[in-house]
Amino acid sequence: MKVVHTKKTKKDQPINLLFYGDFNCTTGFGNVSKKLIDNWSKNKNFNIVVLAINDMSKAPYNYQPNVLVIPCLVADENKDSYARLELLKALYSESFDVFFALNDIEVLNSMTEHLANVKKERMKANKKKTKYILYTPIDSEPRPSDCVVLDLFDEIITYTEYAKAVLKPIVKESIWKKIKVIPHGIDTEVFFPIYEKDETSKTKTQIFGTDDVFVFGSVNRNSARKDLGTLMIGFAMFKHTSQANAVLYLHCNPQDRMGIDCYRLSERLGLEVGKDIFFPEGFNENKGISESELNKIYNTFDCFITTTTAEGWGLSIVEAMACKKLVVAPRHTSIQEITDNGNNAFLFKFMQRAVFVKKKKKIRFISNPEEVAQVCGIVYNLQNEGDEVLADVDAIIQKAYNHVTKWKWNDIAKKFENIILKLI
Repeated sequence: MKVVHTKKTKKDQPINLLFYGDFNCTTGFGNVSKKLIDNWSKNKNFNIVVLAINDMSKAPYNYQPNVLVIPCLVADENKDSYARLELLKALYSESFDVFFALNDIEVLNSMTEHLANVKKERMKANKKKTKYILYTPIDSEPRPSDCVVLDLFDEIITYTEYAKAVLKPIVKESIWKKIKVIPHGIDTEVFFPIYEKDETSKTKTQIFGTDDVFVFGSVNRNSARKDLGTLMIGFAMFKHTSQANAVLYLHCNPQDRMGIDCYRLSERLGLEVGKDIFFPEGFNENKGISESELNKIYNTFDCFITTTTAEGWGLSIVEAMACKKLVVAPRHTSIQEITDNGNNAFLFKFMQRAVFVKKKKKIRFISNPEEVAQVCGIVYNLQNEGDEVLADVDAIIQKAYNHVTKWKWNDIAKKFENIILKLI
């Protein structure tokens, strides 16, 4: 991977930054990368090279005049989706001021020995020192052996106080003391409540065939970690026992290779697709849909519900809150924090620990389908409650909105920019 850097002058000294993470895709990492780079690129002293994970573009391209994107699968002739060899080559041969990684600790940890060698060989060759920054989630407790790579980073930043607390007994005190916490942001010009009833009614009718239906909605990838199966089982139990005028909308690829076949499970559960349960037509998890269309979908929900087994942050939860939707979610990992200790949402009480075999044997948390069914019934019946109860629910929704909309992406990006400038 050959990168041409802008020459430095006395008057104007560009900052050459190598960004390593998801980009130009619909993953949570990809959304965060876009928000950060959109803001950083406004500083014309920044020259950013993005080594882009999960970017399916066929060639490098300029995202902005000062942002060059090189998809990992293009950069790496071995078609390594993480382009690890090319990353190491670039860190050794190119004169970057800053290496910024946005990924799980375990991904970087697999390269610890090689990253350490790159640093050592550059020092021997008397090359400029590149500063290393890691912005990482914690969605389940890592092992000390997973965290060895943290020694190599000049700055370690995680999303939540929960994550920092989880790391405290696992890493050296010197490492833990330099861990900073910077949350994700929310763009309230993108995700916001639509008060025009006619517009929401139109979208609801387009998706569900009628606007006279109660919608439980979830915006999560169909992956093992998001555990859509438990949500579907719980909803089916609620639907069959209550005969409620309610549907479940899952914004995902129902046959994603990373998850379950939702069509087959729907059949097993007696949920008729297009009547009881809905999915977006022709949805591709790598392409997604526009943010404006997604905002319209959020606004059709009467309740946002998730049975995710772990979260590093929970972007879709925050987006739903920014749209003033009541949120139902499990009480674990980052969710307790982003819901202000559960004050701004309905949180499930039951959590069954479970081991994820293909994810480095991580321990995560499974919700109880019976509790899912019970809470669906409670939420559905709220529409028949008196004004005092509805006022209490509205207060919860408003508190959630006030809590999450204080996180602005331009402010978040500026915090990182200040860290970068201070480092160099």
